[in-house]
Amino acid sequence: MVLQELRYILGRFDLINIMKKILYILCCLFILNIADAQTGIGTTAPVNKLEVVSTSADPATSGSSANGNLRLGPSSGVHVLDFGMSSTSTYAWLQARSKSAYGTTYNIAINPNGGNVGIGTSNPTAKLNIVGGGIRIFGGFPNNSTTRPALNTLNIGNYEIRGVGGGGGATQADGSDDGFLRLSAGGGTSASTQSSIDLTGYSNVADMLNNIVMRTAGTERLRIDNVGNVGIGTSSPTVKLQVNGDIIANSIGGSSDFRFKTNIRPVTNALDKIKALRGVYFNWNQNEFPDRQFGSNVELGFIAQEVEKIIPEIVTKDKTKEEYRSIKYDKLVALLVEAIKEQQKQIDSLTIKVNNLNQKNK
Repeated sequence: MVLQELRYILGRFDLINIMKKILYILCCLFILNIADAQTGIGTTAPVNKLEVVSTSADPATSGSSANGNLRLGPSSGVHVLDFGMSSTSTYAWLQARSKSAYGTTYNIAINPNGGNVGIGTSNPTAKLNIVGGGIRIFGGFPNNSTTRPALNTLNIGNYEIRGVGGGGGATQADGSDDGFLRLSAGGGTSASTQSSIDLTGYSNVADMLNNIVMRTAGTERLRIDNVGNVGIGTSSPTVKLQVNGDIIANSIGGSSDFRFKTNIRPVTNALDKIKALRGVYFNWNQNEFPDRQFGSNVELGFIAQEVEKIIPEIVTKDKTKEEYRSIKYDKLVALLVEAIKEQQKQIDSLTIKVNNLNQKNK
C-alpha cells in the first residue's frame, strides 16, 4: 500500500515536470513568434514591425477633428505632435500643435541637447548637413513689384538669415544687438583655400563692430565698416572708398554742379604756385608698408608734404595717428588752367612788345 502511494506521488512529479517543460517550450515559441511578428493598425498585412494605415489628409489649420495618421501626446497638457500623409500630394508631414485648436502651433526641437542633423546623409558633420540639394526660402515676397522688406528687430523676417549673440550672456538672445554670421566655401585643409563673407552686429571689439568683411584665399579683400567706409586692400578705411592698390577705370567723375557750391572766387597766383611745385620720379616703399600693396614700377608725382606748403587745398590727411598724406591730383587741373592763362597773358604782352620794337627798328 505504501509502495503504491509512493509510485503515485513520483508519477505526479514526473507529470508536473513534463508540464513545466511543455509550458517553457510554448513560452519560448511565443516569444520567438512575437520577435518575428509585424503589428498592423488599420491593416491586416503589415510589412514592418509597426504599420499604421489611416485616411490621408493635409495638415488642418483649424478645428480639432481627426487629422493625420499618428499622434504623440502627453498625459496632461494640450500640445501634441501629429504625423500624416498628404491627400493632395505625395509629401508626409508632422506638426506640433494644440490638440484642441489646430491653428495654435508649437515649436519642434531636434537634438535639443546636442548632436548633428543630416538631410540626404547618414553621417552629418555639422549641426545641419545637407547633401544633394540646396536651401530655398519663400514667403512674403510674391512678385517683382514687392518693395524691400523693412528691417526686423526681435523677430526674424521673411527671407532673413540672422546670426544672434547672447547679449552679454551665455545663451541665445534673439533680442540682443550682437551677433555674427559667416558664409564660407572651401578651406577644408587650409584657410588659404577658403572664401568667406563675415557679417557682424554690435560688438565691443572694434574689428567686429557692425561691419561686413569679404575674403578670398583666406585673405581679407574688402571691408565695409560701421560708418559706411569701404576699404579694398585695407581693413581700416578712413574715407568712403579707400583702395590699397591700383585702379583702372574708363572715367571718374567728380561732383561739380554750380548748385552744390558756395563762396566761389577766382584762383590767383596760379603760375607762381605751379612754378613752386617739384615733380619727382620715385619708387614706393614696399618693405615698410607691405599692407599698402604698392607697385614696383617707377612712378611720377609729387611729395605731399611739399605740395601742402604751396597748395594745402589739395592735400588730405587720413584719420590715423600717423596722418598719412594724399594728393587730390585731379584738383591740379583748375590750377594748371589758370596758370596757363596767366602765362598766356605774359606771352601776349611780350608779343606786343616785340612787335612794337620790330616796328621801331624798321
